[in-house]
Amino acid sequence: MLGIISIAACCKFGDLKNWGEYYSTILFYNVGAMTENIITRNRPLWLFYGSHMTDTIADYVFGFLIFPFIIILYLSRYPKARKKRILYTTAFISFMSLVELILYKIQELQYYNGWNVGWSILLYVGVFPLLRLHSKRPLTAMLILFTLTVGGLLCFHIAIID
Repeated sequence: MLGIISIAACCKFGDLKNWGEYYSTILFYNVGAMTENIITRNRPLWLFYGSHMTDTIADYVFGFLIFPFIIILYLSRYPKARKKRILYTTAFISFMSLVELILYKIQELQYYNGWNVGWSILLYVGVFPLLRLHSKRPLTAMLILFTLTVGGLLCFHIAIID
């Protein structure tokens, strides 16, 4: 359902015809998401338990179908006025957090190893501004992502070598 909503919203309100402008940021998001999947494969922070797909398939659907449309929608309509930017980004954070909370409540998503919906909200608070930063200053965004990744490894006691 989220896939249909994301695609429809992006088709209606996003700048799909210029999707190439957002392609590097979509790849940036996917590299981060897939890195998280690899690093936490033995100590996951969350897993999807969709009724029609495995956790791995759900991650790919989200990363390669749903979130690219969300990224295009988010970046293509990003406001110029500072106050509007804050409200706009807050709306995206709120929407994604609500979706995740619903998935958790209907047991399509489970948290592990100290992760919870609060951490997810905090993650979205970082993800959306980082996506915008990447679209303007990719190297800075990559350095911040690397720093946050190391912080996450330390905070959640995730060993990268078993």
